[in-house]
Amino acid sequence: MARPALIAVALTLAAASSPALAQPRRLGLAEAVELALANNERALKAPLRVVAAEGQLEKARAAFLPTLAAGAQGALRAAADRNGRVLAGTGTLTLTQPIVAPTAFPLYAQAKHQLDAERWGAVEDRRTLAFDTARAFLVALSSERLLEAAERRLDRARATTADTRARAEAGLASTNDVTRGVVGVASAEAQVAAARGNVERAYLLLGFLVGRDVGGSLAAPEQTTRAAREGAYRVEDILRGAEARRPDVKSAAERTAALREAAKEPLYRAIPTLSAQAVMKTTVAPLPPDSAHDEQALLTLSWTIYDAGARYGDDRTRGAQADTQALDERALRRSIAVDVGVALSGLRAARDTHRISQEAVVAAKQNTEETEILYRQGLARAIELTDANASRYDAEVSSESARLSMEQAYLALRQAMGLSPVGEDVAGAAVEKGGAP
Repeated sequence: MARPALIAVALTLAAASSPALAQPRRLGLAEAVELALANNERALKAPLRVVAAEGQLEKARAAFLPTLAAGAQGALRAAADRNGRVLAGTGTLTLTQPIVAPTAFPLYAQAKHQLDAERWGAVEDRRTLAFDTARAFLVALSSERLLEAAERRLDRARATTADTRARAEAGLASTNDVTRGVVGVASAEAQVAAARGNVERAYLLLGFLVGRDVGGSLAAPEQTTRAAREGAYRVEDILRGAEARRPDVKSAAERTAALREAAKEPLYRAIPTLSAQAVMKTTVAPLPPDSAHDEQALLTLSWTIYDAGARYGDDRTRGAQADTQALDERALRRSIAVDVGVALSGLRAARDTHRISQEAVVAAKQNTEETEILYRQGLARAIELTDANASRYDAEVSSESARLSMEQAYLALRQAMGLSPVGEDVAGAAVEKGGAP
């Protein structure tokens, strides 16, 4: 008897530990953000901006380095010339080294600042994608909850209609109550169908952002919801560090510096340039007194005294472009306080709305239960129970909408602060990992 019992226990343990029988793991907010940063094309494109800027920096650095060029020329005659040559040709090897190249300095500085701007811009692109994913996650989760609320309403409407039909057959209710119950069931079924469609759309949008199909239910971000509901924030404390953390502000500052350096280049053209050149020439079958090999060194000074005003036109154009970018940077810095203020105001309003809506849900639930009791005692009509069920559903919808608004306002606040939706500071992590200057 002991052996069958041991076998049964072993089978039970194996079934409990089997992955196929285990409950499917729900996708969390942090995992969704990580998947989006790993799979989404927007995240994959961000580093390519840096690669392109690195190529531009290498190109600007080339203005300081030597170049080596080779050339050859040959001729094959059908008949020998008077010196008996059929083949004649020359080969040259030229080495050029810039010594004084004034315009190369501001262009190289521009490329360095542009590279830093693209690095911070790539960080901001990934951060924006993370927030888009977090918002899509919250919308999908909210859609799931609304679907559950609609299904609960449908279950209550069907139970009420079945009870009303039984009471009508017993002569305790009118057929009009049954008709009203059928109308209530149809309305609840329409709400379920609409909610199910919203869930499907929300899942598709979330799946597009994370780069894979999202199956099963989502895990509620308890930490995010708790911080949105209970976190204490002061505008002064937030603004103190927000500007220093924001990758978009850093990118704008580097872009302004790059344009300032580019604006210096036109007037640098008025300075002479100096370069050295070494040429080695080889001649095939030379004629006397020419030699087979010839070497020479050249020093070339070039000075464009007047270029018809092109440098001054470029100076005005680039100066205006730099000033425009500086104004955009200043507007971005000023907008931080507005973004933080709007997010805090929205968060406070959403908190109050969520608190009131939760109280309304409790009251609506109690009203439904009391109306059911009165209905069973014959002290309330079916229409009153139907209205109570509808009011409870409306309260649940309002509560869930308020929760979503509160969580989204919290995300907006974190984005204005220069943080990621969850976890660590994106900009700080990028600096530690060498992803930004």
